[in-house]
Order: sequence, then structure tokens, then C-alpha cells
Amino acid sequence: MRSIILFSIYATLLYPNSLFTITDKHGHVIQSKQLKPTHNAFLAQKATEYSLQAIYDELHREENLARAAAAAKAAAQKIAVAKQSAKKAGKTYRLSAKEREALLRYARYFKGGRYVWGGTTPEGFDCSGYVQYLYKKHHINLPRTAWAQSKVGTPVAKNALQKGDLLFFLTDKSRGIPVTHVGIYLGNGRFIHAASKKKGIIISPIDHGYYANKFVTAKRILKAEQS
Repeated sequence: MRSIILFSIYATLLYPNSLFTITDKHGHVIQSKQLKPTHNAFLAQKATEYSLQAIYDELHREENLARAAAAAKAAAQKIAVAKQSAKKAGKTYRLSAKEREALLRYARYFKGGRYVWGGTTPEGFDCSGYVQYLYKKHHINLPRTAWAQSKVGTPVAKNALQKGDLLFFLTDKSRGIPVTHVGIYLGNGRFIHAASKKKGIIISPIDHGYYANKFVTAKRILKAEQS
């Protein structure tokens, strides 16, 4: 019956003679059947036996099922990607206490260094370039910008900060993003960061002053580990 559809063959039922015919587009009869008056086979037929409409309906059902299956597959893939992204975003890295202190000591080494917008090397850093550079030295790859960096790691409360946690701030609302600055927590309420072209790389308090008022969130990239 599907071949009938593909070749544009049409069916007509002629009353009152109860003659059932199937013709092609040129009017040539492909099949005909005389129905007995005592038993109208057209009325008693199975839906897919003679009715072109039934065939169309069946094809539409199959199409809808195929579309639904494709949509379900796409949704499942989207969920899988979301789960993988969430897993990746929450990833933390394990450093020994000795390695952690080495990272912070190296961070302090650059205190007083130059701030360069877009800088990612010791010749000049911006805030996120500085953080990315320091962590990469310990084989920890972070995104390039402060906003992107704020999306990785696990959230940590301000009153539960540990050395090496990343602190994020909104220092420039004109950029239209929730986070525009990042620094590394050193402990004792202080953090180190590439602040500005004027100030360079400095250590600032987190509990009071300018940055306390600009604080947005903190993320933990390094797992806590005893020495």
C-alpha cells in the first residue's frame, strides 16, 4: 500500500453501485472490487487495508514517533553534557600542604609586579592572567577570564576560606557581567591580586575596605589536605 502512495495512486468509492476502485493519476484503473449489497466491505475493512487516509495517518504516526525519539535522544544528550559540565565545573585538584605553600610563595614573589591589561606572563599580568599563570605552574588549568574562572571549583563561604581559594569581585559594573576581578586568598583575611595599572600586584584585605564591598563569591580549586 505504501507503493501506492509513492506513485500518487488515488482510491475512490462509487455509490450507489458499491464499486471500489483504485486508479492512478491518469485515471487508469489499478484495482477494482464489486461489493455485495448485503456486506459492504468498505465499511467493514481494516483501517490500513484500503484506506489511503489510514495509510497517511500511519505514516504521520511513524513520523511523529521518529521526531519524538529524536527529541528524546537530543534531550538525553543535552542532560549528559550538562552533567559533564557540572562535574567539570565542580572539579577540585589535590595539592599537598607543601605544594600549596609553594604556590602561595610563588604568588608573593610577584608582589609589586606590573599590571598589564590582557597580560598573562611575568612581564605583566592582569588579574585572571596572574591567577591562571600561577595555577598552571602546578598543572592546574583554569579558564582565561575572571568571570570564566568563577564558574569552576566548588563554592565556599567567606567565613570558611582556606589558603589558595579564589576570591571574585565585581569592580566594574559597566562591563555587564557579574564578576570582573579575581585574587588568591593567602590566609589571615588577605589576598593577593593584580589590582590595576596604577597599583600593580598587591596584597589587600578581604574583611574591610574597597574589596570587601565588591566581593561576590569564593571558589575552592584546591582540595584541603593535611601536610
